[in-house]
Amino acid sequence: MHAIRLHAFGPAENLTHEKTDDPEPGPGQVRTAVAAAGVHLLDTALREGHQGPGPAPSLPTIPGREVAGVVESLGEGTPESWLGKRVTAHLGWAPGGYAELAVTEAERLHEIPENLDFA
Repeated sequence: MHAIRLHAFGPAENLTHEKTDDPEPGPGQVRTAVAAAGVHLLDTALREGHQGPGPAPSLPTIPGREVAGVVESLGEGTPESWLGKRVTAHLGWAPGGYAELAVTEAERLHEIPENLDFA
């Protein structure tokens, strides 16, 4: 998949476009085909190397904690009703939203009504 990755803390110029392995959902998780990703203030602060309220990410990392898209794959034990749903999710302390695919816990999903777009 294509992703925006960060190898060193600092300015936005440190973000690079790369091809990387597709993430696989674990138990209770989903993989979402990302249609939109939010640029959260915390993502910017962490990219610059400022410690937020949670743990600093290990480098390299794929920033992005807010995504919207379609659930395309399920981890073990995840309800099948999520498959194919249009969703938004906050990824928590596990970044990865600035990519074509993102993994998160199913409990972090919120369904998007059909009459709304992903933005």
